[in-house]
Amino acid sequence: MTKANRYTVPATRKPRRVAMLIYPGVTPLDVAGPLEVFSFANILRKQMIYDVVTVGPTAEPVTTKAGIAFLPSCAMTELALPVDTLMVAGGGKPRTWITREMIDWLRTAAMQARRFGSICTGAFLLGAAGLLDGRRVTTHWASCADLVRLHPAALVEVDPIFIREGPFFSSAGITAGIDLALSLVEEDHGRDFALNIARYLVLYLKRAGGQAQFSVRLQAQFSDVPAIERVQHWCAENLDRDLRAALLCQIAGMSERSFIRKFHQETGQTPGEYVATARLEAACRLLTETGLLLKEVAWKCGFGSVAALRRAFVSRIGVPPRQYREHFQVSEGADRFTQDRVAADAMPGVLPGSGTRASVKSSKNVAHSPLSVRS
Repeated sequence: MTKANRYTVPATRKPRRVAMLIYPGVTPLDVAGPLEVFSFANILRKQMIYDVVTVGPTAEPVTTKAGIAFLPSCAMTELALPVDTLMVAGGGKPRTWITREMIDWLRTAAMQARRFGSICTGAFLLGAAGLLDGRRVTTHWASCADLVRLHPAALVEVDPIFIREGPFFSSAGITAGIDLALSLVEEDHGRDFALNIARYLVLYLKRAGGQAQFSVRLQAQFSDVPAIERVQHWCAENLDRDLRAALLCQIAGMSERSFIRKFHQETGQTPGEYVATARLEAACRLLTETGLLLKEVAWKCGFGSVAALRRAFVSRIGVPPRQYREHFQVSEGADRFTQDRVAADAMPGVLPGSGTRASVKSSKNVAHSPLSVRS
């Protein structure tokens, strides 16, 4: 008798069809990354539990700026509906690829799917189809302002890597689609199976839905103006010190009034907002990557007390620091590649203000990683 694979499911169960909408100019990793997760699920189970297909506006090859092309499984109008999971990949500027035919097809296909959503800027097509109205949604941090402007009825959140709410899901840029796909597999087949896929794909096993865009965006906003950049680096290296504007302007070599104006012009934030975000990002990192006591984290990050640290977490992230650590802390026994990824990600920075602070919602509900421990 053949020994059964421990992940094998009854062969009578029909594979779940996962369809990805692609189009000329699509971002290759937005397509290949998430779909590889479902493909690897089939490999590990040694049977087809996901029927993975790509569809395009036509059946013609879909070109990309990376110099490669995808051949869709079929034209979107030829795809048999309904599908289990419908995903829209991200690409270039929305006006360059969204068509009326895509909008009409997506509106019909999404309403019949068990679940649907977007990878990165694929959210713009969902918005054009009226599928974002009243929904929490995220996209690449650099595109959030445009998403707010074009689709004001959407509840855009800048912070999470991905958001899942009922049948709808969305993810931030590029590799965040992989984290989202893992969470969908976890929903279907359990945490252990999703964890095993992550190990085989050599992925960071604890990507947190509610925290990941923090460090990326914080880093991206260092100013080209030497005086402002000098202040930003000073803040990152001295979070436990007094970082009021009246003192920071001396580091910049400017009057306080000129410094505040220039700083806001360069970062989209006041110095106080910048410092608060830098301290919060550093606290997130220490909570997930070290075993420091809360009072030590609060002191090192300049909060002064555990109470102040807690207020900042509840206000910005929606959960207290202790709960945040329980969900996202990397265990001491993590695989080497996990630890290496943590070290690579542990970089200081500052949340950029892209002019969207007032209109883009900050995450209030931490979206759990597909591999996080649920309370």
